[in-house]
Amino acid sequence: MRTFKNKHFFINITLFIILPFVINMILESLGNQSFTGGVKKLISDPYVFLCNTLIIASTLSFGVFFKRFRCCWIVIVSTVWLILGTINYIIVCNRVLPFTAYDFRMVDALPFIIRKYLNPFTMAVVCLGIVVVLLGLFVIFFRSLEAPKEKLNFKSSFAFFAIIISLSFGNLKYATASGALETHFHELEKSYIKNGFAYSFSVSLFDNGVDKVDGYSEELIHSITDGFVKTDSENIKTPNIIFVQMESFFDLNSLSCVKFSENPVPNFTRLASENPSGLFTVPVIGAGTVNTEFEVVTGMRVFDFGAGEYPYKTLLTENTCESIATNLKNHGYTSHFLHNYKGKFYGRDNVYANLGYDNFYSIEYMTGYETNENGWAKDKILLRYIEESLNSTEGSDLITAISVQGHGGYSDIKDYTKHITVTDCDNKSMRSSYEYYANQVYEMDSFLGSLVDFVSQRDEESILVVYGDHLPSLEFENGDLNGRGIYQTDYFIWNNLGLEYNEEDLAAYQISSKILDSVNITDGVINSCHQQYKNDKQYLFNLQALEYDTLYGEKHAYDGENPYEVSKMKKNRRNIKIVSVTKKEGDEKTYIVSGEGFSARSYVRVGYMFVPTTYIDENTLEFKRKNLDPKASISVWEKNIGDSNNFYFTESPEGEAS
Repeated sequence: MRTFKNKHFFINITLFIILPFVINMILESLGNQSFTGGVKKLISDPYVFLCNTLIIASTLSFGVFFKRFRCCWIVIVSTVWLILGTINYIIVCNRVLPFTAYDFRMVDALPFIIRKYLNPFTMAVVCLGIVVVLLGLFVIFFRSLEAPKEKLNFKSSFAFFAIIISLSFGNLKYATASGALETHFHELEKSYIKNGFAYSFSVSLFDNGVDKVDGYSEELIHSITDGFVKTDSENIKTPNIIFVQMESFFDLNSLSCVKFSENPVPNFTRLASENPSGLFTVPVIGAGTVNTEFEVVTGMRVFDFGAGEYPYKTLLTENTCESIATNLKNHGYTSHFLHNYKGKFYGRDNVYANLGYDNFYSIEYMTGYETNENGWAKDKILLRYIEESLNSTEGSDLITAISVQGHGGYSDIKDYTKHITVTDCDNKSMRSSYEYYANQVYEMDSFLGSLVDFVSQRDEESILVVYGDHLPSLEFENGDLNGRGIYQTDYFIWNNLGLEYNEEDLAAYQISSKILDSVNITDGVINSCHQQYKNDKQYLFNLQALEYDTLYGEKHAYDGENPYEVSKMKKNRRNIKIVSVTKKEGDEKTYIVSGEGFSARSYVRVGYMFVPTTYIDENTLEFKRKNLDPKASISVWEKNIGDSNNFYFTESPEGEAS
């Protein structure tokens, strides 16, 4: 009997103490992208290593309540941790930012991620690994069914479980109170390394939304908002306002680790010297474009939300909130969002309606664009749709254009047009990646020059704001950047109204209020908070208090009720028209639809049935139909963004075959 107890004691020690230690060693090695990363973490910060080991042990500890399926539980939980660590390793290698629980909400982007970041060999290895793991789990499960039943000593099992759980949670409470573990992550990738993967990922599971500030009450909110000044409609200016967010764009001349054959950003250099400009602090590096976008559009700080949270995938999936679009709506503005990538990515096709935008134009509805070697649409196509947006209304327009050309990956690309060459770089293994990236930025800079020329030639008052969303995922460190950090890009503000702006470095969440302040618009509590408290010591506290109140609290700033409604946003502004439907010469089954406004998402409907459709160009579609009734009604519909089954009607008059 004593032998039996000793046997199970040593099994418990192995499964619930030694195994978590080994798993954590592997996770830390993966997270630090080093074979010895786990050992280094154990030596440099043994207490944090212990905290993470206890977290893993606590998830395994439920296995003490199983006899027959104990091994099955242990294998499943261990496998989950190792899979999470492997995913984190792959993501960190490609986008810099580590893996968080919020990435699970990006499951709709999984095909894109696989296609962009995993080569066929790696994908084959991943698939093989999945098959091996599943087969192993099946074998263990069925072996467990065949194992003889053993009587469970509930008291000793519960005692062992209680000890592990108490140690884990008690230790976490002490570690966070003492500051050994951070409760809020200032820089996500550094926090993951400092705090360990198991703890950091666990925090991202439970940490979401904006925390309630100390002393939150109706009186506090009113003390913040009582001094806000209402917009004086007689003194405001209403120029067109155009924001252009440039993917992975910054002034490459600030790099100390790379030298180029010529200035990769000549237009930006000139425009930044001639106009108000400065460093632009963003919340992300290497990826996470939408969080910079969110800060610019709403004026809210991503830092105030959960660790690694994407408000586009949490808060804004079903909720509305203040934005620059809602603040300008009352002053006659029509708002447009342009993005030369898929509209469903990050849920933008729904989010922008919750942010109050009137129109959304994504790559699905753009035509005539070029792509680079990575398959990203080149940014120069945005110029055409910025012009269309400005021409589509008589009044003032707000345009937010999100660029994509500068996106990675940057390695292993050789056959492309070279405008710029790298003449010297400290990291020789990165030379080709730097060169490809610099050439993409050079073309983006060319688009930038054309855009400013276009806006300046229009007989309309306009403000143009250009900024980079984050640095590229090219292993830059603070020491590689002269006079800036890895969370800083660049911005400049051009206008033809004669407005004067202070030269200053800004955070992404401050830029919109700066623009609205210059045209005397104070609408919105978030906007007013920036304008009134920016230089106050309570500035960031007041901002967080208003974020919590308006998004999660009692909405005292709005007298208890959210004033913002979902807009009736149009996802396609083009006017689709059928001019004629004719039989293709020499082909009795093929018909040609001639008209206007067609796109690659256009489908022909004959009567009530959709038919296979071939997109030729903006004015031509082809479809096949045997024995087509000459009097059959023919219309053109558009597929919903990101949905292969649902359509919505965007065609005006119907046509008939002839």
